[in-house]
Parts: sequence; structure tokens; C-alpha cells
Amino acid sequence: MSVIKHSDQRVAVFIDTQNLYHSAKNLYNAKVNFGEVMNVSVGKRKLIRALAYVITTEAGDETNFFDALTKIGIETKTKDLQIFYGGAKKADWDVGLAVDAIRLAPKVDTIVLATGDGDFVPLVNFLKEHFGVQVEVISFGRSSSTKLREACEDFIDMCEHPEKFLMGYRVHRSAKKVKGVAKKSQVKEYSDEDLGIFKGEDEK
Repeated sequence: MSVIKHSDQRVAVFIDTQNLYHSAKNLYNAKVNFGEVMNVSVGKRKLIRALAYVITTEAGDETNFFDALTKIGIETKTKDLQIFYGGAKKADWDVGLAVDAIRLAPKVDTIVLATGDGDFVPLVNFLKEHFGVQVEVISFGRSSSTKLREACEDFIDMCEHPEKFLMGYRVHRSAKKVKGVAKKSQVKEYSDEDLGIFKGEDEK
């Protein structure tokens, strides 16, 4: 697929926080570096607006996470976790994110969706067909919908460089033998300072 990115492009970023959070946790048992997600999504283009959609927990301890997002220019929209009779729970921002993207589409040239959820395929197609905007997706490829990857005009696979997009990610290198002596596996652990990240939700 061909995609054009230049400094005059106006960009809006919409972050499906729950999707990225659970993908990072399930794939790597790590937390997302949202600062780097923003850096790569926008690049040298003009950021018009960035929105993150968050489900608040019963404990309500997301304040530090919200503050961290605000510091890097991301607005947060919150919705309480719904608990139904019988214990069933529901947490969904799909419609809210889609409505906001459609509202902002006439004011930007490019929309970046930070999610791997295939439910957003109709949104991607609608934005391209009715507004002519360029739609890009950034997410973990291993947990992303194939149809979503095909629908967008550019897909950034965070699995290709997990050390950039995860906090405290460790790079494991297999042991090598030198003159018959096995060298110990080298493990590089990235600190907060190395990656320029912040402490996110539920991190103490």
C-alpha cells in the first residue's frame, strides 16, 4: 500500500487504550509506552488532536495514568465500567471513538487509529469514502485484525519493535559458544529513562 506523509499534514490520533493495554499484557506481560506511540504516529506532521479512551476501574486509581497522558498532549475520555445483574461486565468505547473520528475528519488530513480491533473496519472505510482522509493504524500486529490491516492505508506493527513501544521490555539473545565455551545469554533491560516513558496505570 502507498501512503504519503509530509510536514503539512494535519493529524488526529485516536487511542483505543483498552485494546493496546490488553494486547501488551497478553503478548509481552508489559505496559504500553504511549509517548512512543504518539511519536511514531505523528512523526514530523502537525498534531491537531489526540484522544485516548479509557475505562475507569472500580478502584478509581487511574489519576496518575491520566496525568501522564496529559503531559504528552493526549486528552482522555473516561467511561465507568458497567456491571450488570449477575456479575456481567461491559466496557466499550467503540461508538464514542467512531463518532469523534467522524466529527474531526473534516478538519484533518490523516486519522491514526491506535487499535487492532476489527470492529473499526467500517469506520476506516467510511472515513476514506466520505471524507477522503488518509487512515493509518498503529497496533500490535500479532493481535490485530487482518481485515483492519487491509482496510487502512498504512499499518505500523508495534511487534516489529517492541523495545520502542513497551515499558521495561527485555531483549533476549541466545547463548553463543566461543572457543568451546558457552557465553551467558545477554539480557538488556530498558529503564524508564532509556525509553523516555512514564509510569502508567496500576504501576507503583
